[in-house]
Amino acid sequence: MNINLTEEDLSQMPSALRTQLLHWQMTKMSSIRQTSFQRYSSKPKESAKQLSLVLKPEYQAHESEGNNTRITLTQLYDAGITKQGMPIRVRLKRDCAKELCRSYINSMEISGRGTIIFQGQEFDLPSPLATEVNGSSVGGWEYIEIKKDAQWVRLEELRQIFKQTSAS
Repeated sequence: MNINLTEEDLSQMPSALRTQLLHWQMTKMSSIRQTSFQRYSSKPKESAKQLSLVLKPEYQAHESEGNNTRITLTQLYDAGITKQGMPIRVRLKRDCAKELCRSYINSMEISGRGTIIFQGQEFDLPSPLATEVNGSSVGGWEYIEIKKDAQWVRLEELRQIFKQTSAS
């Protein structure tokens, strides 16, 4: 059986279904390295015997490369670690905080796609967002916090949860 899904197909799926499908994909990739996920831009071929999903790079499970593994905000969302509407705040570097007389920029939340929109730009990686807010390079995993269960949690902590769940 051959099933092809495009980026548009995934974006139109109900969130719960997409999350379950992508979780299943990560589970299968971990347990059965034989499954092949290929990119197709055409209709499925009748003779194909494997499951193939067309996914944006941020949806694909990455091989473990220690701390250098690139994890996206969309992956956290698809794994159910973050949810649409969760408040986001970005900590300001000391000089920015002093200039603005505040420690955080608060007016953001997780979008329906799992990304963060800031001043009209969509961010799926945290460091470019934190850098945009601060005006100079900073590590987004350390500078971005999400309000989860009435507490502000550093994005780094949620990344660790994702790594643990995707490794098992």
